Amino acid sequence: MVTVSVIITFYNQRDYVDSTMQSVLSQKTDFDFEIIAGDDGSTDGTLDVIQSWVEKHPDKIRSYTRSRDDGVTVTGFRASRNRLDLLTHVEGKYFIFLDGDDYFSDENKLQKQVDILEKDENRDCVACSHYIEALYPDGHKSALPVYDLPEGKFDLKSYWTKLYFHTDTTLVRSSVIEKLPTDYVINNFNDNMITFLFLLQGKIYFMPEKMAIYLQTGDGIWTGQKAVVNQIRNMFLYDMCLTLSPESKAQTKIRFAKTWRYLYKHRSEIIAGELEPFVREAEERGLKNSELFLKNRSLGTGKKLGLAFRTAGVLLRFCVFKAIGR
Repeated sequence: MVTVSVIITFYNQRDYVDSTMQSVLSQKTDFDFEIIAGDDGSTDGTLDVIQSWVEKHPDKIRSYTRSRDDGVTVTGFRASRNRLDLLTHVEGKYFIFLDGDDYFSDENKLQKQVDILEKDENRDCVACSHYIEALYPDGHKSALPVYDLPEGKFDLKSYWTKLYFHTDTTLVRSSVIEKLPTDYVINNFNDNMITFLFLLQGKIYFMPEKMAIYLQTGDGIWTGQKAVVNQIRNMFLYDMCLTLSPESKAQTKIRFAKTWRYLYKHRSEIIAGELEPFVREAEERGLKNSELFLKNRSLGTGKKLGLAFRTAGVLLRFCVFKAIGR
């Protein structure tokens, strides 16, 4: 029986496949694990390299490929759908996501995390995370999160205002999969949304160890896009999180205050034609604040003022939070 399913998502990452695969296959465990590789229709030969690994380890690796003929063009939307598709193939008791250009740096990583989640006293935890090291082209590293955290459990309230656990570090109980609102988040199952959805089902145990590498290639979903587009993705998360967890409204407003400040400051940089897919997404998912912002160019003075006041309200809450030192 498979204990852990490692889900690796690839798109045009041919040069990184070997190091990523090897880092997983080098894991030392007293249980069986599998690799589920999902290629998003790469054109650079990534799939060929993946298949060579499948041929060498048919008992360990399964691969799936998404067609690029589905009309979805936004990078983040495609990555989200790829992850959700791959979750349907999970056979392990636990699963973890790994980006195709990142890798595990501790050969005992999976064993350590499974051992934590198997303890009776941690049954209230749906996942286990740890530090990740961002590796830059010049060779220097920096740990994320950037602040010291104690070992222990974090719930939504203690996590959501400011913390960030990278998905490459987060081993999750597969029982959470059936409870995910997949239709609602189909285009937004990335980074912060992933962790938020897990926290809706339980706590995350944090280990203060560095056991994975986050390669800063500049080609990622976040690092490879315009800043304004990345912040629009965050704006969608703001709306969705308010809907999914109204009781966490205060924490959500604080977490995304910087997003609203950035977007309001740079609203003149938005090119309507480039954001058509985002406007449709906001309309289809009922993301009212996002829709209002994206359409602000055609709003009358009154509604523009309303948008400004709404943004100011979020920022005020953030300032109060900082002032009282919470």
